[in-house]
Amino acid sequence: MYKSILAVLCLLNLLFSCTRVDENFYAQDPDQLDLIAKPLDSVLFDDEKGIVNINIMANANFFGFNYSKFLIDIAKENHSYCHPDVLYFPQGFNGYKYWMVFTPYFGAVGTHQNSKRFENPTVVVSNDGINWVSPVGLINPIMAAPFPQESIRENNRDPKQGFWSDVDWVYVNHKFHLYYRASFISALSLKKKVEKNSENLKKLEVDAQRTIVQQTSSDGVNWSPISIAFTSNPPYAPSNNHVLSPSFIHNGNKFTSYEIELNFGKRNFKGNDPSYVIRRNSIDGINFEHFKDSKIVNFLNKPWLKLNPAYSPWHIQATYVDGYYFLCIAIGDVKKYTSEALYIAYSKDGLNYQVFPKAIIENNAYRSSIFPMRTDEKNIQMGAMIANKSGEFRYKEFTLSKEKIDNCWK
Repeated sequence: MYKSILAVLCLLNLLFSCTRVDENFYAQDPDQLDLIAKPLDSVLFDDEKGIVNINIMANANFFGFNYSKFLIDIAKENHSYCHPDVLYFPQGFNGYKYWMVFTPYFGAVGTHQNSKRFENPTVVVSNDGINWVSPVGLINPIMAAPFPQESIRENNRDPKQGFWSDVDWVYVNHKFHLYYRASFISALSLKKKVEKNSENLKKLEVDAQRTIVQQTSSDGVNWSPISIAFTSNPPYAPSNNHVLSPSFIHNGNKFTSYEIELNFGKRNFKGNDPSYVIRRNSIDGINFEHFKDSKIVNFLNKPWLKLNPAYSPWHIQATYVDGYYFLCIAIGDVKKYTSEALYIAYSKDGLNYQVFPKAIIENNAYRSSIFPMRTDEKNIQMGAMIANKSGEFRYKEFTLSKEKIDNCWK
């Protein structure tokens, strides 16, 4: 009897301890600054270049296979483009000014269960921002779809099939740093793909539903084995959080990751918003701050609530230029796991953001990207790769006045 009571007490203590840890597993609130949102002009596009054409075949074959049913031409009206991130080189890089990483997914690929097999990191280049091809010497995708035996089960309904998603990159010290999300891929299979070092192996001691991986390249064609940045397991995230759409910048001193964390079901934030953007830093681009050391991004205004009070950030893309931080935010009802509207926000400290008041798109928008092209003392000329949920990209450009931005920050 005594042993039974003792066992029950131990179990209750364990449950209480686990609950207490979970309740305190929060990201940090932003520093309290005396800031308020001030009037700001809306983003106006100087030039709409047109609909993007990516002249490649989307390949969902497993490594070593070449079945025609998993090869889809996604050029022109067959577009099925998702999750763009563009880097612009004014003088060109290896013969091209525009370099883009994206994943095929929507459009011709559709939303069938096999669609996730097409969502593989793909690198393309252009000199006009409209017509894109694979760079010479590169066979896309740079990482093939994982085998089912490399995967862990996502749910009890769908076949076991991991996938790659949410690509993003930054160019630092003459090198591309490409990040993307390994979703429902086992730690054991990732161990076979990583650079063999103690840091990578330690982060892969147990399976995680999502793992943020990195590859690097000095030419955009030849890519390193993957390294592990962080996972959806503690201490990097509350257990099995989505770690949605991580986006990376480098401000000359350090790497910064912005990502979406959901806040319904098992709640991990003190507030009531259905999602939050968090920021974490790293010196080397691999070892990032743990979740409890990350900070919640503070939006001084949330104009999307006027469109729909249920709206919250779903996907983001970050960029940095001349001391200014920008977020391109896809907004929607995240409880439906999608977005509708697209906004741009700016910051001078990378943590407190003011949102341009008018949405770029109010319906059918998905994760898009903006990127600096040219700057001078007065202006920042930006490009924008605007994506919608039907798989189409449109290329646009706009100019921001540094003086107007600065006046709104004071």
